[in-house]
Amino acid sequence: MTEIPLGGGRSVGGVVRVGATVRKPAQFATQTMRDVLVHLEQVGFDAAPRWLGIDDLGRDILSWIEGDTFADCGAIVWSRAQLVASARLLRRYHDAVAGSPLAAGREIVSHGDYGPWNLIWRDGLPFAVIDFDDARPAARVDDLGYALWKHLNLGRVDLDPPEQARRARVYLAAYGIDLEPADAIDRAHEQARARFASHGWDLAELEAERAWLAANRYAFA
Repeated sequence: MTEIPLGGGRSVGGVVRVGATVRKPAQFATQTMRDVLVHLEQVGFDAAPRWLGIDDLGRDILSWIEGDTFADCGAIVWSRAQLVASARLLRRYHDAVAGSPLAAGREIVSHGDYGPWNLIWRDGLPFAVIDFDDARPAARVDDLGYALWKHLNLGRVDLDPPEQARRARVYLAAYGIDLEPADAIDRAHEQARARFASHGWDLAELEAERAWLAANRYAFA
């Protein structure tokens, strides 16, 4: 069958669509990813791909989910409805893995990269979540802080601090949790900073976003 390279989202090289499946080279998959997708199918969570096995080339086979993806999300101002739908989808996912053996005594199995580019969108709203390559046992706040950071685009879009703080509260309220949003985003920044530094990646963009939050933290109090 014809293999179609996937260019949406933040797809990595070698990920292709084959009919109603996605084929992912082994170096971009983990056993945790496979275990999480199998668990989600077992508990009836319908907003993620199904893991279908390994093909003759050693690639993971995932079910294809029809919809739209976004590659460059850094300049997008997501609407209130989009933020609410994203938060509710994240809550559904967390509740589906909370307390499972995969969580290894932690609150949940974190998605690890819950940004808009890893969501499948239909009619302008997130419908499903993909790319569980970074899944790991963690706390809910780890995904939430990261999701806030990546959905709000702090300092990258033309919104003032009070409006961004309001949007953060909308997201957390839709998820159904009481957190200090700035603390959650700070946590995500620190985790990302350690990861970026360990890989020798450029920290300039991250440091600019951290500086914006530090300068405007008053609005989130």
